[in-house]
Formats: sequence, C-alpha cells, structure tokens
Amino acid sequence: MEKITFIINPIAGHKKYKIAVEKIYKYLNHKKFILSIKYSKKKGDVEKIAKKAITKGANIIIAVGGDGTVNEVSRTLINSKVKMGVIPVGSGNGLALCIGIPNNIQKAIEIINSNQIKKLDCISINNLHSINIIGFGFDAFVAKKFSKESSRGLLKYIFLTFKLLGKYKSKEYTIKNNNKIKKIKAFALNICNGNQFGNNFIISPTAKLNDKKLNICIIKPFKWYDFLKLIIQFYLKKIHFSKFYESYTTNELIIEGKTENLIHIDGESHIIKNKANIHIIPKSINFIV
Repeated sequence: MEKITFIINPIAGHKKYKIAVEKIYKYLNHKKFILSIKYSKKKGDVEKIAKKAITKGANIIIAVGGDGTVNEVSRTLINSKVKMGVIPVGSGNGLALCIGIPNNIQKAIEIINSNQIKKLDCISINNLHSINIIGFGFDAFVAKKFSKESSRGLLKYIFLTFKLLGKYKSKEYTIKNNNKIKKIKAFALNICNGNQFGNNFIISPTAKLNDKKLNICIIKPFKWYDFLKLIIQFYLKKIHFSKFYESYTTNELIIEGKTENLIHIDGESHIIKNKANIHIIPKSINFIV
C-alpha cells in the first residue's frame, strides 16, 4: 500500500473542500492507499505540509484546491519520485483542465485510484517554478487584485478584468533567446507550459505539458474597442487567429523590463526585481492522470 496525503486549501472553491473531504473518504480505494488529510491555514503552508509528508514516507501528494495549491505542491516534487495529483476545487483549475482532469470530484478521485502517471515538464523562473503558466502584463495586474478579493470565481475575475482594463498601460520588454535580442511592447506576455489560464480560456492552443518546450504568447497593444472581440476569441478558443496575437516556442529565454516586473505564476502574484531567467525542466513532475 502507498501512503497518500491530501493537502486541502480551505480558501479555494467556496467551501467545496468540505464536499471533497466527504468524497475522499467515500470513494478513495482504501485497499490501495493509506490515507492522510492535512489542511493549510495560510500562504506557504502547502509547501511545508508537502515536505513534511514526504519525510514521513508519503508516496503521493494530492492538491485539493486551485492552480496556486497545485503549484505549491509541484514545486516540492521537481525531479522527485513522489507522485502528485489534483482534486480541482479552485476558481480556474487551469492545469487540471489542461491535463484532462474533470471538475467532478468523484471522477477526479477515480483518476487518483487508477494511479497512472504522466511525466510533465515545469518552468523555472529565477528561483521560482511554474507547472502551467507564467504571465507578465495585464493578467499579472488582474491576478494581484484578484488575490485581495474576499470572494473568488469566474464572474469576479471577469468583473475585475473589465474594471481594470482602463487603468492598465502596455509595457515594454526586452526578450533574449537563441543569441537574439527582441524589444517588444505587450499588453500581456505569457510563458506557457499548459494551454490555458483556467475555465477553458485557451491562450496557447498548441502547448503541451510534456513536449520540452516553452510557448511564448504575446498579446500586442490594442484599442479599447478591440477588447470585446478579443474576449470572444478567447471564449471560442480562437485567440491565436487575432491580429494582436503572436507566439513562438523555445526552451529558454531572458526577459527584462524597464522597471521591476509584476508577474503571476499559476495565478499567484510575484515581483521579479531583476531580469527573469526562464527555462524548461523536462519531465520533472510525476502527475497522476
């Protein structure tokens, strides 16, 4: 039998975690796993709990939460033999949707019972890591404001997006890769391992979580009256057809801004004070799918 620890973020998912706990006890295959459930109380707890569980012999760590919870678990397991999985109960659940794990809690537990793994890449940015998407620009600006909201969810995110649109100005970046230097002005600059932000808002249709590539996706500056068309293209999963969209692939790059960079890593806000050194760490996470 394998030791499995579920780390629950009570802040994520509007108290859906209580339903998740009931279903874990009901549907987890207790003949295959020795179960432990732990709760985070504040930011940073998830990583500490994961590390402690591993020292006590856990073979599997399951994130019960959103993309931020998945990120905290995944960064403790880079190039580790320990497996991880997710029961998605967050606001966007981008990584889970990207990899094909449903928001239905019972079905997510059935996937965990199967105990089949896929090796996923992750992204390194300075001393931080991402399993899905790193964003510079407008979506990082929204992510920072979103993190301070008492209520979460798709509607709140959409509300903030429209509210903050007129308060944001596109920024200039210098991108260095393959011995080339490119200066751009971007509304949003995303480094993608997965294909979406969450809620099936696809930013990088060709991205794959295990292809050893970073997908660089740029939204160029646009007029305010073009925004609704961009939102519709996102909804229809056709943003890559927009004249304001540009993308390419690489396995490493350096990004510099004129000032310190506000970014989001899997939806969580961070500040990068110096240049951002970014590269892919191939097949470094054992993810249950």
